[in-house]
Amino acid sequence: MLIVDIQDDYPLIGIVVPFLLILIYIAISSVFLPPILIVALLSVIAAYLATPIGRWIIPVAIVAGLPWWYAGVTIFLLDLAGALFMAWNFEYLFAIPKIGPYMRQLIVDVEYLIKENPWMRRFTSATLLLYVTLPIQGAGTLMGSVIGRLIGMDSWKVFWIMVAGSAIGSCGMALGADTLRIFLIGNIATGITILLISLFSAFFAYLSYRALRRRRL
Repeated sequence: MLIVDIQDDYPLIGIVVPFLLILIYIAISSVFLPPILIVALLSVIAAYLATPIGRWIIPVAIVAGLPWWYAGVTIFLLDLAGALFMAWNFEYLFAIPKIGPYMRQLIVDVEYLIKENPWMRRFTSATLLLYVTLPIQGAGTLMGSVIGRLIGMDSWKVFWIMVAGSAIGSCGMALGADTLRIFLIGNIATGITILLISLFSAFFAYLSYRALRRRRL
Protein backbone atom coordinates (compact mmCIF):
# COMPACT_ATOMS: atom_id res chain seq x y z
CA MET A 1 0.00 0.00 0.00
CA LEU A 2 1.27 3.47 -0.96
CA ILE A 3 0.15 4.95 2.36
CA VAL A 4 2.28 2.43 4.24
CA ASP A 5 5.33 3.14 2.08
CA ILE A 6 5.01 6.89 2.67
CA GLN A 7 4.76 6.40 6.42
CA ASP A 8 7.78 4.09 6.41
CA ASP A 9 9.82 6.74 4.58
CA TYR A 10 8.62 9.56 6.83
CA PRO A 11 7.77 8.08 10.28
CA LEU A 12 6.71 11.45 11.69
CA ILE A 13 3.73 11.44 9.32
CA GLY A 14 2.23 8.54 11.24
CA ILE A 15 2.17 10.66 14.40
CA VAL A 16 1.24 14.04 12.91
CA VAL A 17 -1.52 13.13 10.45
CA PRO A 18 -4.05 11.63 12.93
CA PHE A 19 -3.82 14.71 15.17
CA LEU A 20 -3.87 17.00 12.13
CA LEU A 21 -7.16 15.44 11.01
CA ILE A 22 -8.73 16.38 14.34
CA LEU A 23 -7.36 19.92 14.21
CA ILE A 24 -8.62 20.41 10.64
CA TYR A 25 -12.05 19.14 11.67
CA ILE A 26 -12.16 21.60 14.58
CA ALA A 27 -11.02 24.45 12.30
CA ILE A 28 -13.71 23.67 9.70
CA SER A 29 -16.34 23.33 12.44
CA SER A 30 -15.42 26.77 13.81
CA VAL A 31 -16.42 28.27 10.46
CA PHE A 32 -19.91 26.73 10.38
CA LEU A 33 -20.88 26.36 14.04
CA PRO A 34 -21.80 29.22 16.41
CA PRO A 35 -19.40 29.85 19.31
CA ILE A 36 -21.60 28.10 21.89
CA LEU A 37 -21.59 24.89 19.84
CA ILE A 38 -17.83 25.14 19.30
CA VAL A 39 -17.44 25.11 23.07
CA ALA A 40 -19.75 22.09 23.22
CA LEU A 41 -17.77 20.37 20.46
CA LEU A 42 -14.43 20.95 22.19
CA SER A 43 -15.89 19.70 25.47
CA VAL A 44 -17.17 16.54 23.80
CA ILE A 45 -13.80 15.89 22.14
CA ALA A 46 -11.94 16.45 25.41
CA ALA A 47 -14.33 14.20 27.36
CA TYR A 48 -14.10 11.44 24.74
CA LEU A 49 -10.30 11.49 24.70
CA ALA A 50 -9.71 11.93 28.43
CA THR A 51 -12.39 9.75 30.05
CA PRO A 52 -13.61 6.16 29.67
CA ILE A 53 -17.13 7.28 28.76
CA GLY A 54 -16.70 6.14 25.15
CA ARG A 55 -19.58 6.54 22.68
CA TRP A 56 -21.97 7.34 25.52
CA ILE A 57 -20.74 10.90 25.05
CA ILE A 58 -22.91 11.09 21.91
CA PRO A 59 -26.23 11.58 23.77
CA VAL A 60 -24.51 14.24 25.88
CA ALA A 61 -23.35 15.99 22.70
CA ILE A 62 -26.89 15.97 21.32
CA VAL A 63 -28.31 17.36 24.57
CA ALA A 64 -25.60 20.05 24.42
CA GLY A 65 -27.04 21.21 21.10
CA LEU A 66 -25.02 19.46 18.41
CA PRO A 67 -27.11 17.94 15.58
CA TRP A 68 -27.33 14.15 15.90
CA TRP A 69 -25.39 13.56 12.69
CA TYR A 70 -22.68 16.02 13.77
CA ALA A 71 -22.28 14.23 17.09
CA GLY A 72 -21.99 10.89 15.28
CA VAL A 73 -19.50 12.19 12.71
CA THR A 74 -17.39 13.78 15.46
CA ILE A 75 -16.97 10.53 17.38
CA PHE A 76 -16.40 8.61 14.13
CA LEU A 77 -13.62 11.02 13.15
CA LEU A 78 -11.96 10.66 16.55
CA ASP A 79 -12.14 6.87 16.20
CA LEU A 80 -10.77 7.11 12.67
CA ALA A 81 -7.81 9.17 13.87
CA GLY A 82 -7.19 6.72 16.72
CA ALA A 83 -7.36 3.69 14.42
CA LEU A 84 -5.02 5.35 11.92
CA PHE A 85 -2.59 6.24 14.70
CA MET A 86 -2.59 2.64 15.93
CA ALA A 87 -2.19 1.16 12.43
CA TRP A 88 0.81 3.36 11.68
CA ASN A 89 2.53 3.42 15.06
CA PHE A 90 1.66 0.30 17.05
CA GLU A 91 5.22 -1.05 17.04
CA TYR A 92 6.75 2.34 17.90
CA LEU A 93 4.33 3.59 20.54
CA PHE A 94 6.22 2.12 23.47
CA ALA A 95 9.23 4.37 22.75
CA ILE A 96 7.23 7.63 22.69
CA PRO A 97 7.47 9.64 25.94
CA LYS A 98 4.22 9.74 27.95
CA ILE A 99 2.41 7.66 25.31
CA GLY A 100 4.65 4.63 25.94
CA PRO A 101 3.58 4.10 29.58
CA TYR A 102 -0.08 4.50 28.58
CA MET A 103 0.34 1.91 25.83
CA ARG A 104 2.02 -0.54 28.20
CA GLN A 105 -0.88 -0.15 30.61
CA LEU A 106 -3.33 -0.61 27.72
CA ILE A 107 -1.56 -3.84 26.74
CA VAL A 108 -1.81 -5.03 30.34
CA ASP A 109 -5.53 -4.18 30.37
CA VAL A 110 -6.13 -6.05 27.12
CA GLU A 111 -4.14 -9.09 28.23
CA TYR A 112 -6.13 -9.13 31.48
CA LEU A 113 -9.36 -8.77 29.49
CA ILE A 114 -8.43 -11.69 27.24
CA LYS A 115 -7.34 -13.76 30.24
CA GLU A 116 -10.69 -13.15 31.93
CA ASN A 117 -12.54 -13.83 28.66
CA PRO A 118 -10.64 -16.62 26.83
CA TRP A 119 -13.25 -16.69 24.08
CA MET A 120 -11.74 -13.43 22.77
CA ARG A 121 -8.77 -15.42 21.44
CA ARG A 122 -11.20 -16.92 18.93
CA PHE A 123 -12.16 -13.47 17.64
CA THR A 124 -12.78 -13.35 13.89
CA SER A 125 -13.15 -10.24 11.79
CA ALA A 126 -16.92 -10.37 12.28
CA THR A 127 -16.77 -10.70 16.06
CA LEU A 128 -14.15 -7.95 16.34
CA LEU A 129 -16.39 -5.74 14.19
CA LEU A 130 -19.34 -6.48 16.48
CA TYR A 131 -17.22 -5.81 19.56
CA VAL A 132 -16.22 -2.36 18.28
CA THR A 133 -19.70 -1.54 16.97
CA LEU A 134 -21.54 -2.14 20.25
CA PRO A 135 -21.28 0.57 22.94
CA ILE A 136 -19.37 -1.72 25.32
CA GLN A 137 -17.26 -0.11 28.03
CA GLY A 138 -13.72 0.23 26.69
CA ALA A 139 -14.58 -1.13 23.25
CA GLY A 140 -13.12 1.80 21.30
CA THR A 141 -10.74 1.76 18.37
CA LEU A 142 -7.66 1.86 20.63
CA MET A 143 -8.71 -1.20 22.62
CA GLY A 144 -10.06 -2.91 19.49
CA SER A 145 -6.82 -2.27 17.59
CA VAL A 146 -4.73 -3.77 20.41
CA ILE A 147 -6.98 -6.85 20.61
CA GLY A 148 -6.80 -7.30 16.84
CA ARG A 149 -3.00 -7.06 16.81
CA LEU A 150 -2.55 -9.32 19.86
CA ILE A 151 -4.61 -12.09 18.24
CA GLY A 152 -2.53 -11.87 15.05
CA MET A 153 -4.57 -9.79 12.60
CA ASP A 154 -2.88 -7.62 9.98
CA SER A 155 -2.63 -3.96 11.02
CA TRP A 156 -4.58 -2.58 8.05
CA LYS A 157 -7.23 -5.27 8.29
CA VAL A 158 -7.71 -4.21 11.90
CA PHE A 159 -7.84 -0.56 10.78
CA TRP A 160 -10.70 -1.12 8.33
CA ILE A 161 -12.59 -3.17 10.90
CA MET A 162 -12.23 -0.28 13.35
CA VAL A 163 -13.44 2.22 10.74
CA ALA A 164 -16.48 0.14 9.81
CA GLY A 165 -17.36 -0.62 13.42
CA SER A 166 -17.11 3.01 14.46
CA ALA A 167 -19.16 4.23 11.48
CA ILE A 168 -21.99 1.82 12.29
CA GLY A 169 -21.82 2.26 16.05
CA SER A 170 -21.43 6.05 16.15
CA CYS A 171 -24.08 6.89 13.58
CA GLY A 172 -26.46 4.27 14.97
CA MET A 173 -26.13 5.58 18.53
CA ALA A 174 -26.47 9.19 17.38
CA LEU A 175 -29.68 8.45 15.46
CA GLY A 176 -31.07 6.39 18.32
CA ALA A 177 -30.21 9.05 20.90
CA ASP A 178 -31.89 11.77 18.84
CA THR A 179 -35.00 9.65 18.37
CA LEU A 180 -35.13 9.05 22.11
CA ARG A 181 -34.66 12.78 22.76
CA ILE A 182 -37.64 13.64 20.56
CA PHE A 183 -39.75 11.03 22.34
CA LEU A 184 -38.76 12.25 25.78
CA ILE A 185 -39.56 15.87 24.99
CA GLY A 186 -43.23 14.87 25.04
CA ASN A 187 -42.82 12.65 28.10
CA ILE A 188 -41.05 14.80 30.68
CA ALA A 189 -41.53 12.51 33.70
CA THR A 190 -40.24 9.50 31.76
CA GLY A 191 -37.36 11.57 30.45
CA ILE A 192 -36.25 12.71 33.90
CA THR A 193 -36.39 9.14 35.19
CA ILE A 194 -34.32 7.78 32.32
CA LEU A 195 -31.85 10.66 32.67
CA LEU A 196 -31.34 9.97 36.37
CA ILE A 197 -30.88 6.25 35.73
CA SER A 198 -28.38 7.00 32.95
CA LEU A 199 -26.39 9.40 35.13
CA PHE A 200 -26.32 6.90 37.99
CA SER A 201 -25.24 4.11 35.63
CA ALA A 202 -22.47 6.24 34.13
CA PHE A 203 -21.24 7.25 37.60
CA PHE A 204 -21.28 3.64 38.80
CA ALA A 205 -19.42 2.51 35.66
CA TYR A 206 -16.76 5.16 36.25
CA LEU A 207 -16.30 4.13 39.89
CA SER A 208 -16.05 0.47 38.83
CA TYR A 209 -13.45 1.37 36.22
CA ARG A 210 -11.33 3.26 38.76
CA ALA A 211 -11.58 0.42 41.27
CA LEU A 212 -10.51 -2.08 38.62
CA ARG A 213 -7.53 0.05 37.60
CA ARG A 214 -6.38 0.39 41.20
CA ARG A 215 -6.65 -3.35 41.77
CA ARG A 216 -4.40 -4.05 38.78
CA LEU A 217 -1.70 -1.54 39.80
